[in-house]
Amino acid sequence: MLKGRKILSLPVVTQEDNKPIGEIKDIIYDPEKNQIVGYLVDIGGWLREGKGFLHVDLLKREEDCLVIKDESVIKKISKMDHVREAIDKDIRGLKVELEDGRCIGVIQDVLVDDKTGEITGYEISDGVIQDLLDGRSTISNEGLNILADRVVTVSNLVTKSDVDIKSDMDTSIS
Repeated sequence: MLKGRKILSLPVVTQEDNKPIGEIKDIIYDPEKNQIVGYLVDIGGWLREGKGFLHVDLLKREEDCLVIKDESVIKKISKMDHVREAIDKDIRGLKVELEDGRCIGVIQDVLVDDKTGEITGYEISDGVIQDLLDGRSTISNEGLNILADRVVTVSNLVTKSDVDIKSDMDTSIS
């Protein structure tokens, strides 16, 4: 299991000649399908459109880079429908609440199986001070409901005391 932030800023290189193409600026994922859809290598701006590539075009992740076939897999975001749609589904920064309305934190990162691109869970922050004192907790993606108002709830009965918080360790609540 890999935290999404470990992928950010990794260089992207071509398979044949290790030519640097750019670096990962963001991970695009679909929380409804629990799957990475693609990667942004250029966020874009006022006068230019962002660029990226699909997860299916990722040949492998090495310790210090992501490898793609060649530059032809880098496309404008407008040319990749599924990526464009998934950008609007980002749930990082949303509150995680129990069914009874108690907040247990805010989604800060995704946990990824980097071979399949499957999202296996989410890293939850309970605030800067708690993060420094106790570290962040993680929750499995099982039992999560994404509501229309974009608040995420944990459908299983978990209390704040049930969250096993370990400094920079990947623990799970099922």
